[in-house]
Amino acid sequence: MRRIVAGVAGLVATGVLLAGPGPGKDTARAETSGQAAPAFEIVTLSGEVFTNASLKGQPTLLIFWAPWCRVCQRELPLLGQFHQEKKPPRLRMISIGFADNRTNVEAFVKARAGLLPFPAAYDEDRWVAQAFKITATPTSVLMDAHGQVILIHRGGGLLQNERFREFLSTLQGGGHGAEGRADSPS
Repeated sequence: MRRIVAGVAGLVATGVLLAGPGPGKDTARAETSGQAAPAFEIVTLSGEVFTNASLKGQPTLLIFWAPWCRVCQRELPLLGQFHQEKKPPRLRMISIGFADNRTNVEAFVKARAGLLPFPAAYDEDRWVAQAFKITATPTSVLMDAHGQVILIHRGGGLLQNERFREFLSTLQGGGHGAEGRADSPS
């Protein structure tokens, strides 16, 4: 019982808010934190290197997934379609395969090349997932232009997440919040 109380107290102390899934949704959970993203470096399958420092100035969505994850298999193509049709130009999207071996991640990405237009990486030894405390697939981490984690969404249905949609509206000029604004356009 102490563990549960301490865990809840820790969430309250850090300002993390939990929201359950909506009716008929996957068992998705979302958190907001406002904390700085941890230091990380990830290399995409094509050799592009991203770090928390290199992404500052660009709102970024990191999508953690695994090839065997059924929800990921449904969610990634939807995110790919969003990337191609509706993504604000300033939003950077990077998918990060983990919880499986490199061969399976690469094969999954290759088989869906037309459906996954954003960079894909493999998280060797789960260093990046551990830095973000990712324990479930899929999990999406949304960072603002200042490198602050503003949303952690576990499960499917990210595109229906109200907080995510509100953030997108700030990038599309639909809101007056500064959370997505960079000092210069990317």
